[in-house]
Amino acid sequence: MHSDQKPHKRTYTVLGFLGVLGLIVLAFALRRPEQDTRQEAAIPLPPLQVTDIHSGLDYALDKVARIKLVPPVFLSSIKVNLDRLLDVDEKKRTFFRIMLPHTARENGHILAERAKILSNPDNVPDALYDKYEVEHGNVKELLKRVDVVPTSLVLSQAAVESGWGTSRFARDGNNFFGMRTYNKDSKGLDPKEAEGFKVMIFSDIAASVRAYMKNLNTNSAYAEFRNARAENRARDEAPSGRTMLNFLSAYSEIPEKYATMLRGMMERNKLERFDGVRLDTTKRPGT
Repeated sequence: MHSDQKPHKRTYTVLGFLGVLGLIVLAFALRRPEQDTRQEAAIPLPPLQVTDIHSGLDYALDKVARIKLVPPVFLSSIKVNLDRLLDVDEKKRTFFRIMLPHTARENGHILAERAKILSNPDNVPDALYDKYEVEHGNVKELLKRVDVVPTSLVLSQAAVESGWGTSRFARDGNNFFGMRTYNKDSKGLDPKEAEGFKVMIFSDIAASVRAYMKNLNTNSAYAEFRNARAENRARDEAPSGRTMLNFLSAYSEIPEKYATMLRGMMERNKLERFDGVRLDTTKRPGT
């Protein structure tokens, strides 16, 4: 009996081993199609060149910072995914090139309004008091509100709030500053993880920049921001983005970290060099 059982044990052992091996092979074979499918679904979009977005977007940022003039290249919206710019630094530079002309143009409009007030403070148009929500005749308060937003601050907030122009709100709503509306009847984009408000939709990038600057210049939440800017003016100093960012805690849901985020953005990208940049009116505007 013993001699008859030994061959059976070896046979069972071999068969068991082959069975386990077969299960492993089968399991591996079943997994392969899933892995291949995922790899095929992750095929990247073709890389993008700056000039594919707009032929005028290859202007030199260093030159703009040096001569304080930016060419009038205006995009109405960002219709492509900037992540297709494979070089991260080029992606950042492209975003700044898109936002700089809009920022310079809007600040230019504000400076023209301010000059009008300063030239004849006793005869300020009623439309300016209404626009900046100031009691008629209160020139001191009006001048606090009719002033530029430092370019370095605009660029820092735009990059942070829009994820370098790649957020759904920036691409679908031209909203580069996370501006909200609490009016249930207003048109807007619904956030995925919050309730009670909508993210505003703008007709183009210019409208987004304009609304953002007016918000900082009129909203009671940013009174300290305007006071600090007025103190700069009283010392005959141009408004500083580095100073102004300390008065925007109300802008964010993480107020204790927001100034640090903006300062980091400003310093890493050397954005203060763009403060005071104006639109180059000697060149034909791009569209």
